[in-house]
Amino acid sequence: MGLDFSVVTTLEPDENDPTAYKTRAEYVADTAYMKAKEVFERCQEDSELPTADIVIGADTIVVKDECVLEKPRDKEHALAMLQQLNGQSHYVLTGVQIMYKINDTVERIEFVERTQVQFSQMDLEIIQAYVDSGEPFDKAGGYGIQGQASLFVESIHGDYWNVVGLPKNHLFRELIKLSLRL
Repeated sequence: MGLDFSVVTTLEPDENDPTAYKTRAEYVADTAYMKAKEVFERCQEDSELPTADIVIGADTIVVKDECVLEKPRDKEHALAMLQQLNGQSHYVLTGVQIMYKINDTVERIEFVERTQVQFSQMDLEIIQAYVDSGEPFDKAGGYGIQGQASLFVESIHGDYWNVVGLPKNHLFRELIKLSLRL
């Protein structure tokens, strides 16, 4: 696509309470908005950071029975999450915010991508070995479909890249539409 971009990590802590929102989609969209807004504002004010014409913020969660599974705190938490998902279907939601400026006005595009994932039934020893590998600890739901946990996935319905953490196809389509406006 020929995009020139920089990765700027948000300083916004993940402190939103999912139970304070009507839906899980609203929660993940708002969390992505807070991240994008913080980075957008910081890039406008901090000369050490790259100039940001467009900022893309995203947040990914796993939802099982309306329970939000974010990143596990420790091994026990990761094991409990993966046991909850074991042999079950769940959803991965990614909220995406695209912030940009037109004529000194900040505008944004927002969407939430949803993908259904079905895990196979796995023995506890296999799940424990995965947890012991250290892979689950920076991933929503305690697993990364792009890594060893791909072996747990029986099927997915929706965007694979959404489960990885950024729904590339939907994002690409939104950026194409945005490029026609700029």
